[in-house]
Amino acid sequence: MKLTIPEQIYDEMIQHCKDGFPNEACGFLGGPEGLVERHYPLPNAAASPVYYRPGDKEMLAAINDIDDHDQELVAIYHSHVASAPVPSPTDVREAHYPDSVYVIVSLMDMDSPLTKGYLIKKADWRDEAGDVIEVDLVVS
Repeated sequence: MKLTIPEQIYDEMIQHCKDGFPNEACGFLGGPEGLVERHYPLPNAAASPVYYRPGDKEMLAAINDIDDHDQELVAIYHSHVASAPVPSPTDVREAHYPDSVYVIVSLMDMDSPLTKGYLIKKADWRDEAGDVIEVDLVVS
């Protein structure tokens, strides 16, 4: 599977992650399956460098807008401020959307952030562990 992100949205996502530093930043990406058409930067209500929780009001508004445009929540992104773009045990435990790509932006090198995407499949959304499958990210 692959996820295509237009360059402008990709750049906005990276900037949102940098703006959130030293805390993790997060947001949603909407569109038809496999293609990003909408960017929803969200506040990190946890205000933490090691954990993210989208703001409830803003998250609901984003989901409603995605639904209003007959699109899907194709990706959920967040930054890792001091680690590689690989899902942490917390990221896997908190993954509740098996059909959405989890995009992680590593800010270990602020001048050259690394970005990777993953599907996280679990037997039940409440499970602590699951299968992590890398997805090809294409910036166009």
